[in-house]
Amino acid sequence: MSSYQDMAIAKALNAGIAKAMRKDPKVLMFGEDIAELGGVFRVTEGLAC
Repeated sequence: MSSYQDMAIAKALNAGIAKAMRKDPKVLMFGEDIAELGGVFRVTEGLAC
């Protein structure tokens, strides 16, 4: 049985990126709008070092 959680798309993207980064230390993110506060839509919030 699978479990799921309803969440906004930005929060879901953030959770997916965070999970990938925890699972594999070689995963990184780069590009426009990656910021300490998460950028305009807060997708990267808490993920930047």
